Amino acid sequence: MLDYLVIALFAFVGGTARYWLGVWIPAVGGFPLGTLLVNLLGCFIFSWIVKHILNDSDVSARLVLGMGVGFCGALTTFSSFALDTMKLVQAGQIGFAFLYLLLSFIGGLAMTVLGEAIYHRKVVEP
Repeated sequence: MLDYLVIALFAFVGGTARYWLGVWIPAVGGFPLGTLLVNLLGCFIFSWIVKHILNDSDVSARLVLGMGVGFCGALTTFSSFALDTMKLVQAGQIGFAFLYLLLSFIGGLAMTVLGEAIYHRKVVEP
C-alpha cells in the first residue's frame, strides 16, 4: 500500500512539473517544443538520477520506485508525443512531424547516453 502512495506523490510532482513546463514552453509554429523538451529531460533524469539512485545501496527501493515510475512516468508523456505527431501530419506539416519523430527518438537515446556518461563520469571536461 505504501508503494502506491509513494508513486502517487512522485507522480503528482512529475505531472505538475510537466504541466508547468508545457505552459512555459509553448509550441513554436505548431511544433510541440514543450513536449519534446519534457520528454528529453525525462530520458536524462531517468538515466542519470534513477541510475544513480539504483546504484546507491543506502537508498530505499521506494525512492527508486517513486522517481522512476512516479516522477519520470508522469513527467514524460508518450500519449502527447503521439497526439502531437498526428496533429502535425493532419495539418500537413510532414517535415515538422518527421523532425519531431527524429528529435524525439534520437534525442531521447542521446539524453539517456548522456545521463549514463555523466553517471559514470565519462564526459570530457572542457
